[in-house]
Amino acid sequence: MTKRDLILQRIVGVLYVIAGIGKFFPEIESVEERLDGAADGNDGVAVLGPFTDRLAEHPTAVTVFVAAAMIVSGVFLILDRYLVVAALYGQLLMLVCLVVILVSSVPQILVLDAAFFAAAIYLLVRHRRTPSPSAAAPSRARTDNQS
Repeated sequence: MTKRDLILQRIVGVLYVIAGIGKFFPEIESVEERLDGAADGNDGVAVLGPFTDRLAEHPTAVTVFVAAAMIVSGVFLILDRYLVVAALYGQLLMLVCLVVILVSSVPQILVLDAAFFAAAIYLLVRHRRTPSPSAAAPSRARTDNQS
């Protein structure tokens, strides 16, 4: 990965951490209101309706789960250590789920989440093209006196 890619990765990570922390402040984003809106917007939809109703019944649990997922995945991107690729895949899955759940009540979610989706795809492609440090390191040649 280039230095520019690493900067993008860390910026996305910081944004995820900030957004995750913001979930705990209703003044920034009320998860409870979003879930209520999603339940209303998905009312009558086969599987999604009952699922969003269930989520709306447990806003605190949903808030903690989503915030923790965002913060932890953001930290992995910032630190650029283990599980970066797994964090990116998890973010993609989370974005798709959030869009499916919220698009009926908050259509503007498509614009913001599309940017995060594009960044995650780009970073995944860059990680796939870049060999891991252990694979790039030359292996030591064995000599006859080594066992």
